[in-house]
Amino acid sequence: MKFRGKNLNWLWAVVLGILIFLGGSYFIFRPKVIPPEFIEARIRGAEIAQKIVGLSSVSLETLDQIARHDREGNSPEALILISNQLIQNRTTRDEAIALSTELEKMAGNLLDIKPARAQRLATEAVSYEVALVSRLIGYNYFLTRLFEILESKFNGELADADGQVDTLINQINGERQTINNLNSKFNGAMAEFDRVFLK
Repeated sequence: MKFRGKNLNWLWAVVLGILIFLGGSYFIFRPKVIPPEFIEARIRGAEIAQKIVGLSSVSLETLDQIARHDREGNSPEALILISNQLIQNRTTRDEAIALSTELEKMAGNLLDIKPARAQRLATEAVSYEVALVSRLIGYNYFLTRLFEILESKFNGELADADGQVDTLINQINGERQTINNLNSKFNGAMAEFDRVFLK
């Protein structure tokens, strides 16, 4: 059986239409994949980050209380607060390390995320959060040094502490600003990431 020219053109049109449909379907209905390990690490990371935020808030409140005790000349109460805070700062450091572990798990699953745009957004978000953890460790170090200097001051071991205290407070404020900026960028990238999967 022979195809006439008109029938052959019709057949090619059908084949071409199918190919266009299949190609279009791939881009419109292309698979969207988020590895379960990525989701679990993201959830755990968010929980740890929330703990760190809470611990940081307590640290700032404690600084205000220490300043009040300093004005009132109540060194024993100030020293108790400082001692407790130094212990808490070790907890904050441990939480930051735990957060970096979850980020490592997220990073290990980036290549399995589809589509490519979601993968790029997730990669961008993880890079922001890795930088944030690095800054967080620096923030915690400066905060620990501040409490150690205050402890020496209230114990009478350091006469000229005010200059060091002011320097550390400036460093702490700088780290906080950078951390807030990185966190905002992380949240923005993850919001875009989530929108990809809601379409």
